[in-house]
Formats: sequence, C-alpha cells, structure tokens
Amino acid sequence: MTDAKTITIDPRDYRLDMRLLRRIWRLTKPYWTDRTHWKSWVLLAFGILIGPAWAYYNYTIARITAEQTNALVAKEQDHWYWIFWLLFFLGLGQWVYTTILDLLNTLMKMQWYRWMTDWMVSRYLQNKTYYDIAMKDDVDNPDERIQDNVEPFTQAVLEFPTKVLGTILGIATNGLLLSQVTSTMTAFVIGYSVIGMVLQTAIYWPLIRMNFDAVAAHADFRFGLLRVRDNAETIAFFRGEGMEERQVQGRLRRVVQNRMKIYYYQLWTGIITRFFGDVWSLAPLILIYPLYFTGKIEFGIIALATSAAAQLRGSIMSLQEYIPYLAGVAPRVVRLAQIVERFDEMDAQAERHDQHIQIERGDHIALRDVCFETPGGEQRLAQRVSFVMEPRQSLIIIGQTGVGKSSILRTMAGLWRRGSGVMTMPPAEDMMFVPQKPYMMLGDLRSQLLYPHGRSDMTEAELQEVLERVCLPDLIEKAGGLDAQRDWSKVFSLGEQQRISFARILISRPRFVFLDESTSAVDIPTEARLYKTLIESGTTFVSVGHRETILRFHDRALRLQVGGGWELLTSNSIEITFIEPLGAARPAAGKIEAA
Repeated sequence: MTDAKTITIDPRDYRLDMRLLRRIWRLTKPYWTDRTHWKSWVLLAFGILIGPAWAYYNYTIARITAEQTNALVAKEQDHWYWIFWLLFFLGLGQWVYTTILDLLNTLMKMQWYRWMTDWMVSRYLQNKTYYDIAMKDDVDNPDERIQDNVEPFTQAVLEFPTKVLGTILGIATNGLLLSQVTSTMTAFVIGYSVIGMVLQTAIYWPLIRMNFDAVAAHADFRFGLLRVRDNAETIAFFRGEGMEERQVQGRLRRVVQNRMKIYYYQLWTGIITRFFGDVWSLAPLILIYPLYFTGKIEFGIIALATSAAAQLRGSIMSLQEYIPYLAGVAPRVVRLAQIVERFDEMDAQAERHDQHIQIERGDHIALRDVCFETPGGEQRLAQRVSFVMEPRQSLIIIGQTGVGKSSILRTMAGLWRRGSGVMTMPPAEDMMFVPQKPYMMLGDLRSQLLYPHGRSDMTEAELQEVLERVCLPDLIEKAGGLDAQRDWSKVFSLGEQQRISFARILISRPRFVFLDESTSAVDIPTEARLYKTLIESGTTFVSVGHRETILRFHDRALRLQVGGGWELLTSNSIEITFIEPLGAARPAAGKIEAA
C-alpha cells in the first residue's frame, strides 16, 4: 500500500469551498437520511431548541448579578443573601443541565461514530473496493483514514449547529444588555470584532494546507512502523534494520517538521492577536467607567456592561473560529471523502458493462472469444480465448512469466473485468480461489481451518482426518489445540500454510477450485498427494503452475504465449517450455488440439 508522500495531491483539496461542503454532506447524508435514526434527530433537535432557553438564562443571571452587586454596595444584607442563594441554586441547576446535555451529545456522537465506521468498513469490503485501492495505490493508508478520522469528523459536524446557534443567541442577548447601558460601547465591540474576524480569517487560511500535510505525515509515520512489523522476518533475514531505522526516522522528521511549522506560524500570529487583546482591555476604561464617574450608571452596571461586552465580543469572534475550525476538520473530510468517492465509483463501475468482460452464471466454465487486459488497459494479454470445462475436469495454465496466467484467474474471480467477450462461471458460493501465499486470518486455529465457509460444527476428529489427508497429522498438537490463538502467518511455514489451504478446500467442499501456484512451497511427493486428494474429492479445478510435475494431474493445458496467442492442448502432448526463443512465431488466436 502506498503512503501519502507518494500520492499526487489535488490542489482543490486545500480549499474551503462548495466542494468541501458537498463532501461534508456526502459523508453526513447516509446516517441522517436513514429513518431508523430518528432518536438522533430528537437529541439534535433538543440540543438546538434548548439554546434560546439557555441564552435567556444567561441574560437573567447577568441582571441578577448586577442587582447583587448593587445590594452589596447599598449594604442591603437580607436582599444580598436572598440573591446569593438564588444564584447558588441556579448554578447547581446549570451543572445538572450541562451534565445531561453532555451525556446526550456523547450518546448521539458515539451512535453516529459506530454506525459510520461500520458503514465505511462494509463499503470498503463491498465490490472488492479494498482490492481496487490496493491495486491502484492512489489512496494512501485507508485503514488510518477510517480509524483516526471518523470520530473527529462526527464530533465536528455535531458541534456545528449548536456553535452557530450559540453565536447568534450570544450576539443577540449580550448586544441587548450592552445597548441598554451604552450604544457607543456596543458599536465599538461590533466594529472591533468584525475587523478582528477578517484579520483572523486571513491569518488562518494557510493553516488549511498545514493541517492537511500534518495529518498525512502522521499517517505515513504509522505506515512506516507497520511495514516493519508486517515484514519482520524478511528484514531480519536481510539485516536491514539500519535502512528501516532511517526510513522511519525520515517519516518522523516529516511529522515533527509539519508540527513545528504550524507552531511557528501560530507563534507569530499570536503576536497580532495579543495586540488586539491589549486594545480590547483598554476599551472599558474609555467607554464604561466614565459613565459611572459621571453618575449615569450604578456600580453594579459596570460589571454587567463589562461582562456583556466581553461576551458579545466572544460571540462575534466565535465566527472567526469557524475558519480554523474548518481548517482543522477539512483534511479529515477530504481523507474520508476520497474513500467514499471510491466506493461510489466502484458502485457505478459494477453497473456498467463497457469495456468489461461479461460474466454469466452456469454449472460449468466457458470462455467465448475472451480478450484479457490489465485493469487500466495498459497491456493486452491473451486474446480471443475460447474453451469449455465441464464439471470434474481440470485445466492447467502455463506459459512464461508475464504472459497473464494469474490474470486469467483474477478475471475468473471477478477481480479484473477489463476486456471483452463472454465468460460463463459457476455461482460465487461454488468457487474457491487459492493463492500462492495463503491468507492467515486473525483468530484461533479452528477459524483458520474453517476459513472462509467451513461448517462451524465440525468436530476435532473430523478436522484431524482432513489434516492427515493433506500431510499435516501433527498440526493441532503443534499449535497447542484448536482454540489456540497466535499470529499463524509467522507460526506456520509457507509450505504448511499451503497445505492448510488444501485442508480448507476439503472442509468447505467447493465445486470449483482455482489454484495459483498453490503448491510452490511443498516438496514434489507432498504436491502429488495434495493433487490426488483434490481429484478424489471430485472437484473441478484450474491451476497456474511452473512445475512440470503437476502437469499429469490435469486433463488439459492452456499455454499462453507472448503477444496474446494461446494453445489448448492435452496434458500429455505438450512439453513445458517457459522461455520462448526471441522472434518465435506467435499465433494471434488459439489453436485447439483434440483431447
């Protein structure tokens, strides 16, 4: 899988524009348009509708606090105590309210986060999107994108409506309070805040790209560490620790450089914001306190006006926070949206049939004038291939390296579709594909043997009988029992893993099996026993192989040639030669020799 620094970035991804908003809507729509999530709508509506009541509460608290200050100055003891206890219980109520609201918001956020993560993982596996991304290598670190970006995205989107409403209500209530004291201070606060907002917007705009680069650098650092873990044995064989350390250190330097770039940028912009803060602290000295000294307002009104001015400025200035807020969330939106856009692309591709090999379903395998191409159309492989395989027959695909032997298996599996012609294939549930490097899933030994469609009720005796048939009589004892859980790709040798793949065939009992050099790591006697067991099971199978020793286990051989030519021959009428002489004749279409 490619890392972020090798991916070409679209300059439009750095912008705060309608494209970003459309991407936010694309990520938000699946959850919020699903009627089964009506409870989240109720919680969201409650959080929004409670906003005006909360604004009125703050307005009332401000006036009561001013009244308490005046009672203190007038030495009205009983009245002051009454207001004190009123504010005490109102503060207690405020704590209860904020606690309940925070609980509801957390429940809503976690519900969306869980659902969206499940949805993205499901779409990631649907239509083999994960395979398409891995093959094209144009989307870096899809696992990190899903793991690290879904929760911050959902939290940011849920906070946005309440932030906007809070801003509007804060401006309205505090503007009303301040205007009742001094309209001059109100005008100053509004003008001051608007100028600051414009300036702050210009300052934070470059942070969009900086945050994007920082997120990508962090993903690359994680990718480099995972590569060491996933290839530990190979690195150890090559003694490549020094180079691995250098590549990880290089990625770490990129993380640090991006973070320090953001820090230094914010450091000098902080000088500007500090200057604005100092100007603000002088405003009450000029516009509020003189009113008290001239007897136009009471002492308690000073605190009221100062607090209202500060909160009005805070409400207006919160508008400018949306820019750094969007600058921080934009990279996460882009990284998630790029995956979802690939989901949509794969869905659309599944519905189109242009430049695709048509696949029909039947009880046999048949190719009619099938022309194979690589997924991007860069290379034409075997052309106009035609043959029929009835149940219980077998075929081996041979030819020199690079002529497209494994490509035919990928097309039969539905992984590659580029080309033309018609291919009849059995239903997917009747087929099993066995690669050269078997897949060892996470889980216990029983899960490895039953993968992917084995019967979960198979007894240990039944599994032991299967293992003996594939030359693994001591596997269960060696592994520590069927319930043992280990990293099986490191515990078992490649030869053992390949024999486990044959055990899976016997357990899952597919009618059709496709093997891509699936015995390359076992000795010749074991290979012969595995193929004999496969024949005894009555399975129809297609193999790709380089060993001449497996030819005798197949009825026919499809020999591919450079340039798109091919021959279909009986297994006893061909001598396997993988290197053709340069300039040798290359038939443009197939030649079929009778069996």
